Amino acid sequence: MSFNEKSHLPHPATSSSSSTSQKQDDGPSSSSTKRSFPWMRTLQFAVVAGILVHLSGCKIGKAPRDRFSSVDWQPCLDHPDFLCGTLDVPTDYFNTSYGTTTLALSKAPFTSHPSKRIGTLFLNPGGPGGSGRDFTFRLKWMELLKGRYDVVGFDPRGIARTTPRVDCFESAEEYALFKKSTVLSQSFNIPPNANLTWQSLLEQNKELRALKEVEFTLCAQKMGTELDYMGTSTVVRDIERMSAVLDGPDAPINFYGGSYGTIVGAYLVNMLPKKAGRVLIDGVASSPQWANVRADLMIYDWLDSTENTFAWFLRDCAAAGPEGCALALETDKDASGSEIEQRLTAYLDELYVKPVAISGGDVPGILSSGSARSRLYASTNAPHSWELVAQLFAEAMYNSNPLPLHTATRAGAGGLPVGNPAPDGYVPSGQSDLSRAAVGCADGPSAGNRSDGPTAEEMSKEMVRVIQEKSIHFGGSVAIIEPDGGCEFWPRGEHPEGFRFSGPWNATLRTPMMIISNTADPITPLSSGHEINNLMGNSSRLLIQNSPGHCSSGSTSICTLKAIQAYLLEGELPEDESRCEINDTFFPSPVNKANLLEVEQAMSSEETELLRIGRESAVGWTNLLMGW
Repeated sequence: MSFNEKSHLPHPATSSSSSTSQKQDDGPSSSSTKRSFPWMRTLQFAVVAGILVHLSGCKIGKAPRDRFSSVDWQPCLDHPDFLCGTLDVPTDYFNTSYGTTTLALSKAPFTSHPSKRIGTLFLNPGGPGGSGRDFTFRLKWMELLKGRYDVVGFDPRGIARTTPRVDCFESAEEYALFKKSTVLSQSFNIPPNANLTWQSLLEQNKELRALKEVEFTLCAQKMGTELDYMGTSTVVRDIERMSAVLDGPDAPINFYGGSYGTIVGAYLVNMLPKKAGRVLIDGVASSPQWANVRADLMIYDWLDSTENTFAWFLRDCAAAGPEGCALALETDKDASGSEIEQRLTAYLDELYVKPVAISGGDVPGILSSGSARSRLYASTNAPHSWELVAQLFAEAMYNSNPLPLHTATRAGAGGLPVGNPAPDGYVPSGQSDLSRAAVGCADGPSAGNRSDGPTAEEMSKEMVRVIQEKSIHFGGSVAIIEPDGGCEFWPRGEHPEGFRFSGPWNATLRTPMMIISNTADPITPLSSGHEINNLMGNSSRLLIQNSPGHCSSGSTSICTLKAIQAYLLEGELPEDESRCEINDTFFPSPVNKANLLEVEQAMSSEETELLRIGRESAVGWTNLLMGW
C-alpha cells in the first residue's frame, strides 16, 4: 500500500441495496417445499434493526488514520499545554520494504491569525542524543516568534521516544552498573601538570577502548541492522518527510539547531538546498570534521575557546567577591581570579592523589579528580550554572563536605536512578551515549573498520597534545562528556557508505542561513562558525555573541533575540560578523544586581519582554546541559 492509499469500508446504503435486491435462492424454488414461520420473520427484523442501530454509531466509510501521511495531535500527557503525536516514516527511504520507524513529535501550535502563519519551525537541541520532543517545552520561543510558527520538536532516530530506540542494555540501571567506577563514569583522572605524560594516561585509554568494544558488541547483538539507519543524512530525510506532511511537499523547510543541531542544519541546507527555508544554527560544530575526521582527532579544534571560557568564569567570580561567588575569598587580590584557579587546581590535584570516599547519599562511591573536573568543565558550557557549581566546590574545598559535589557529578554522569515512568509510560533508557554513537558512527568514516581505529598509545599522545596546546584544565575531560570514538568497534552494516553525506558544504540558497557563535564557547568555538560561514559564501551570515558558554541560548542578549526575530519573522539577515553584547550576569553580587536593574529600568516594554523570554530560555538550556 502506498503512503497515501487508504482502505475503505462499503457505504451502508450500497450494502443494503445490493442485499435487498438479490433474490434468496437457497433451495428449490417451489413454494410447496418452503415453509414460512411468522416468528422467523420477526426475528429477522429484530436482527436487522439491531445491526442498523449498531452501525448508526459507527463512522462507516472513514478509513483508519494513515500514520504515514498525518499526525494525530493530542495534548501531551506530560505537558498538556503542548500537542504530541507520532509519524511513521520508512526506515530506509531507498527500500521501503525494510520496515517502519515511528517518530515522536511535539508541537507548540501557532497562535497568530492564520494569514500570519509562516509555517513549521523544526527544532533540534543537539547531542546527538537530545530529545527534540522535550526541547519544545524548554525553549520559550512562541512569544519570541509572535505565534506565527508551529514549533515542532522531534526525537531523531534511535533517541528517546522515537522507535526503534537504541537500547543496547536491558535498562538504565544495568547500563549505570556497567559504567560504575570506570572511566565512563569517573572520566579521566589527569595527573598534576608536572607528572603529565602520555604513559600516565595509557591504562585509562586501554580501559576506554575495552569498554567501547563491549558496548558496541552488545549494540550489534541487540539492535542488528536497525543501527544502519540512524545517521544525520537519514534524519534530514525525516525532516523533509515531516515538512511535506505538515506543510505540503513544496513548502520551504524552516529549522533551528543548536550544538549538534548545527550539523543537522548544515546537512539540511547542503543536501536539500532548494527546499531550505529559514535555517538558523547556533553553537556551531564543524560539519566537515564530523563527517570526515576520526573522532579522537576532532577534539583538538573543538577546544579552541575552552580556556577563554574558564577565564571568564574566574574573572566573574573574582569580580563578584564572596557575596556573589562562594569560591572567592576576602583575601583575593587578583581581578583575573588567579587565586581561585590555584585553589581549584590544588583541590583537583589532591583528589588525583587521594580520592574521597563517599558513603552517604543516594549513590555511594568516590569523588575522583576526573569526576570533579568533568563537572567543572560541564559548567563552562552553561554560565547560569556557575553560581551553584561554585557553591558545590566551595562546600567541598572550604567546609570538607564533598557529598553535594559528588551527588552532582553522579547526576551528570547518569548515575542516579531513572525514577518513575512519565505520564505516557515512557521510561528513559539512560543510554544517550549509545544513541550518540549510533549517529556519530553512521556519519563518520571509520565504522566497523578496526584498522582505522587509534591504539591506546595514540589516543594517550593525542590527549596530552590537547591538554598542553589547547586546554590545560579540561583537555582530558571532553572525551567522556563528548563520548565519540570507538567506531572501529561499531557494526558496519550492510551499506554504510550509501547513507553517508560527506559534503560539499557550499550550496547556494535562496534564503541565506543565519549562523550564531559565541566568543567563548568551550566546545563549539567561534572558529567553527567562521568555517561554515566561509564555506557557504553569500548563502550565510554570521552573528557573533560576546558571551561565554555553549550556544547563545545560555545567556540573554536582547540584541541577539532581535536579530533572531528579524530573521525568522521577516527573513532579514544581520550584517555579516556583526556583534551582540549580553544583558546578563552569572554571579548575583549586589553590584551586579544593581547594574542590571539600572539597565533594565531604561528598557522599552518590548525589550523588557525580550529579556524575560531570554532568561526563561537560558534556564531551560542550562537545565538541559547540566542534566538538572
